[in-house]
Amino acid sequence: MKQLYHYTKTLLVLLGVSFSAGSTFGQSANTEYFLSSSYAKISLNPALRPTRGYIGIPGLTDYSVGYRTNSFALDNFLFPGADGNGKSSLFLHENISYDQFMKGISAQNYLNFDLNETLLGFGFYVGEAFVTFDASLRVNAETNVPRDVFSFLKKGAAFDGNGETYDFGGLSTDATAYGQVGLGGSYPLLDNALLVGAKVKVLAGLAYGRTGLDRMKLNIGKDKWWVTEAHSSMQLAMKGVKPQYDDEGRFDGLDLDDIAAGVNGFGLGVDLGAAFKPGYFLDDNSFLNNFTVSAAVTDLGFISWNKANSLYLAADSEDITISGDKEISFDNSDDLFDDLEDSFKDAYDFKEKPEGMKSKTGLKARFNWGIEYTFPKENINVGLFSTTRFNSTKAVSEYTIGGAVMPFRGLEAGLSYSFIHGGFQTVGLSLHLGSFFYIASDYVFPKTNSMFIPVSARALNLQVGFAIPIGKSRADWRRLRPGGKDKQESAGGQ
Repeated sequence: MKQLYHYTKTLLVLLGVSFSAGSTFGQSANTEYFLSSSYAKISLNPALRPTRGYIGIPGLTDYSVGYRTNSFALDNFLFPGADGNGKSSLFLHENISYDQFMKGISAQNYLNFDLNETLLGFGFYVGEAFVTFDASLRVNAETNVPRDVFSFLKKGAAFDGNGETYDFGGLSTDATAYGQVGLGGSYPLLDNALLVGAKVKVLAGLAYGRTGLDRMKLNIGKDKWWVTEAHSSMQLAMKGVKPQYDDEGRFDGLDLDDIAAGVNGFGLGVDLGAAFKPGYFLDDNSFLNNFTVSAAVTDLGFISWNKANSLYLAADSEDITISGDKEISFDNSDDLFDDLEDSFKDAYDFKEKPEGMKSKTGLKARFNWGIEYTFPKENINVGLFSTTRFNSTKAVSEYTIGGAVMPFRGLEAGLSYSFIHGGFQTVGLSLHLGSFFYIASDYVFPKTNSMFIPVSARALNLQVGFAIPIGKSRADWRRLRPGGKDKQESAGGQ
C-alpha cells in the first residue's frame, strides 16, 4: 500500500545517508575474542588488549558488516518442490499448509543489521597501560514483525465460521546512523591478576528514524473487516525531511527532496570491562591459574537530536470498518486491497505532534562475558564467549565456543561455533597475519542453493582490517602469572 511504500522508502533513504558517509559495525566478530593478536576484540571488552601496539591504515583499520535474525531466512519462505513440478514456491502457495509455514515463525521476528568503518584508529602501550583511540562511523538498524502479520498473510480472508483477530501491535522498524570518536585504555591490577578497562565516546548523530504500529488489531468476519485500537507513530531526525498532505489535509507521505547528510545531534557513550584470573586467590600451581574470566558492558549511551531537524508524527483512530457491504474474497483482490488502502488512511492519518518527540535515543547496549582456558605449554587457548544485545523490542543473545592457536610467530588462527544463530550448519573462522592483516567471520560456509544464495543462514558477518604494528611485542596477558612471570617464556609474542 502507498503508506507502507513511503515508510520503506524513508528507511532506505536513512540507510543510504549512512552508506554515503561510510559504514560501521558495532561489535567485532565473536571469534576475535579468543585471539591474542587481535586489536578488534577491544570493542568486545575495553579491558582486553593485543600483544602489540598498532596504527590502523586510514579507512581500512576495521571494516565489517553483519546481520542476525530468528526467522527471516529464505528457507522459511521458499519451499523446494512445493508446486508439484520440482520448482520452489513461496509460502503463499496452496500446497504449503498453514502449520508447515508457521512452524518457522516466532512470536516476535527480528532482523538486526549492522555495518562499520573505522576511519582512523591506533593503540599503544605506555608502561603497563594500553591506550586506544578511534574515529568511526556506525549504522544500526532493526525490524520487528509480530507472528500475527505472517499468520494473516498465510490465512488471508479464510473464514471458519468463528472469525479471526490479528494483533499487529509491535510491528516496527528503526535505524540510527552516527559518528564516534573514542578514547580508551586498560590497566593491570592485583599483580597482573586483574585487567580493568574503559572507553569514553563522543557521538555525532547523523540520522535516526523509527516507524511502528504501537497498537492495532484487525478483525475479520465473513462479510466484514474492521480495525480496532489503532495507534501508529513515526519519528525522524534528518535534515530536510518534511511531511506532505493532500488537498483534503490528510497525510500523504514524506517529502524527501531536500534531505541532506550532516550532523544532527550529539551524545556520549561508554564501554566498561574487566578480565580476571581466579587462580590469583589459590596456590600458584593450581589448575585455575590457566583460566581467565571477563565481562563487559558496551555501548551504554545516548544521542540528543536537534529538534529543529526532527519530526514526530502520530495517528489514533476509532474503530474503522474496512469492508462491510459485500463478501470478502481474495479472488477479487484488486477491489479488496483498494478497500484496505482507502480505509487504512484513517489509521495512518499522521499529524505532527511535537510534544511526543523523544529528544534522546539510547544506543543498542550489549553485555558480553567469557571464560577461557590457556594451555600452559602450548600457544593454544579455548573458551566460551556470550554476547547479549538489547534491542528496542527484545534482547538477542549468542553463545560461542571457540579457541585459537599460534603455530609460529606471525600467524594466529581461530575457530568457533555459535549456538543460537549457527544452526549446526556453519562455523566461525579468524586469521591474523602478524599485527598487519586479519579477516574474521562467525558464520562461514552456510548452506546455499544452486545459485549460492544462503537459504538457511540466521546470521552472517564479515570483518577485515589492516594496521601497521608498532612497539615491541608483549607476552599475552592471559599467560602472565600474578606478579608478571610468564607461564611460557615465548608465549603470545609476535
